[in-house]
Amino acid sequence: MSKEAMDREFNQQLDTVIESRRTIRSFTAEIPPRESVEQVIRAGLLAPYAAPAVAGERLFRRFFVFERDSESMAAAVGIAIKHAKAYAERLKKLCEADPAVAEKAGGFAKRLEIMAKAGKVPLTEAPYYIVIAEKKGIPPVELQSLAHCLENMWLKATALGLGFRLISLTTQLGEDPDFCRLLGIPHGEFGFDGCTIGYATEWPPTPEKPALEEVVTWLP
Repeated sequence: MSKEAMDREFNQQLDTVIESRRTIRSFTAEIPPRESVEQVIRAGLLAPYAAPAVAGERLFRRFFVFERDSESMAAAVGIAIKHAKAYAERLKKLCEADPAVAEKAGGFAKRLEIMAKAGKVPLTEAPYYIVIAEKKGIPPVELQSLAHCLENMWLKATALGLGFRLISLTTQLGEDPDFCRLLGIPHGEFGFDGCTIGYATEWPPTPEKPALEEVVTWLP
């Protein structure tokens, strides 16, 4: 196969993976092979990061894998429920005080309140919950690096036929000293984000997106 033909094939494969990527909110009980999870993590490790900001830190990015029904997962869930309840209470007060906030965030606030009262958090909905910790530096761009990392992981999971869901609550968990102790890393030195991985019960349909001409402006 010529290089030109290989390039076309790679491009088509990449387009297929990007277009197939979905947020999965319902997972089967089947546990993916550890090798597949490691491939997803490696894709995250290969994502861009701000090397000057972390002054050449070798372990600038760390990954922590929680398995459903494990002791560490139970500990993480306890911390997560505490934060979900606190966040729900703060958001409820903001909605009550400001109609504009209520209009924008009222639906989310109610869902969060129900989740907190039920004592359920999305960490346990899939076989694996993965936390990514990114070293903080100057300038503070760890959240951008985490976004690159999670995008790589999401695309790799999609290519492997795995379902993937971002767990934004992880950002708040990273601010908790108990959670940092659970991971065995210093409190305050890392930014956090996370995801869950497993096999989807069903793959959502293609979402409707605007046409390019609606969102792109070519400047003279």
